[in-house]
Amino acid sequence: MARASENGSSPDGDDAPGAAPSADLRSPIPRRRAADQEKLTVALLDRDTFAERLAYLFDNASTYYLLRGDPVVDPDAIDRLTAEGDPTFLTFTARPPMIAQWVRDRTGLPLAEQALRNFKTGIRQNSRPAITRALAEFWRIHPNLLDPSVPATDFAPPDDEIARKTHELVTELGLVGFNARDITSSIGDAPEADRKQLLQVVEEIARARRAARDNPAS
Repeated sequence: MARASENGSSPDGDDAPGAAPSADLRSPIPRRRAADQEKLTVALLDRDTFAERLAYLFDNASTYYLLRGDPVVDPDAIDRLTAEGDPTFLTFTARPPMIAQWVRDRTGLPLAEQALRNFKTGIRQNSRPAITRALAEFWRIHPNLLDPSVPATDFAPPDDEIARKTHELVTELGLVGFNARDITSSIGDAPEADRKQLLQVVEEIARARRAARDNPAS
């Protein structure tokens, strides 16, 4: 499998032009298995500033993959293609120019490559919530993980077994806008039978996705 680096180019000034936002734009960063998402969450919570967390994402969570030019985001498909050694399956590292362009395309807001570099080094603080949300979307993390003022307890795994399994499956499905506290607060007051029913629905969706992934021709 070949490896490349996505360098691209973009304006360095703060007046980098935006465009019409694209709500359908999806991140090329792969979805993570629940254990990997939890590991990344813990690593980010161990860092105290927006800059430190952003730098960690740049350095440790910016690998993405293209198969004949199209992003591959399913972790099982990535494992299979890596083992097969398909020469059209390429590994890239997302760099500031590419990420700044993605954020501009996603939000329609101006974001220069240099501004993103300044966020990373702590020279400049990001004051636009829409950009923070877009950066979180790009790296497939909960947006509150880029806000050091949010307590780490919000991301503690649920004690309730049904909530924990629901959160794991929601993570598997790529719905990273929900953290553990979101799941617990949303279903905690519901009757156990209803919570189990929700878990069954999520399990069925996850099972169907796995089946489709294992047998693309079905």
